[in-house]
Amino acid sequence: MAALVLQASLLAAGPSSFPDHRWTLHGDFVVNTGRRLGPHLAVEATLGPGLPTTMAARAPGGGTRVVDVDSGLHGALLLRLNRKLTASGRTALSLALGPSFVSGDAFGTVPMARAELGFDLRFRRRWIFFYGLGYESALKTSRSPIAASDCIVIGCPPQYRPGKGQVASRVGLGVTF
Repeated sequence: MAALVLQASLLAAGPSSFPDHRWTLHGDFVVNTGRRLGPHLAVEATLGPGLPTTMAARAPGGGTRVVDVDSGLHGALLLRLNRKLTASGRTALSLALGPSFVSGDAFGTVPMARAELGFDLRFRRRWIFFYGLGYESALKTSRSPIAASDCIVIGCPPQYRPGKGQVASRVGLGVTF
């Protein structure tokens, strides 16, 4: 089964429908592919850009400047456990766990651990709706995109720190073929 998916996300994320067949491939803002390993188990890989983000900082010589704090590329390799809620398989819940990362100019490459709960709704045999909500926890300290002396807002400078993380949400609507 393959799916072409249009999605909106808070982080780089493609829908992760549990494959009915051996393989699944999604095309959207990210590359997301999964392979079923058994009736309730699949492996999934995803890679794509994060959302652009900026913040205000002090400019040399006074005033303010806009700093790009985009986290760059996001990726994950997840093991997904799937449970169909109906005999037809029309709805399903899943739990995914595995390593993930962010990598970009602002923070460098930061390894993370990710957990995600997912919901699948399949309708008219070809359409899939997916919603996933998860959490990523940093495994190492990132670099900071600006010096602390340039900060003008609370929570600055932004930085990933071990044990601290972020909520990750994925939403997708697609068609299988």
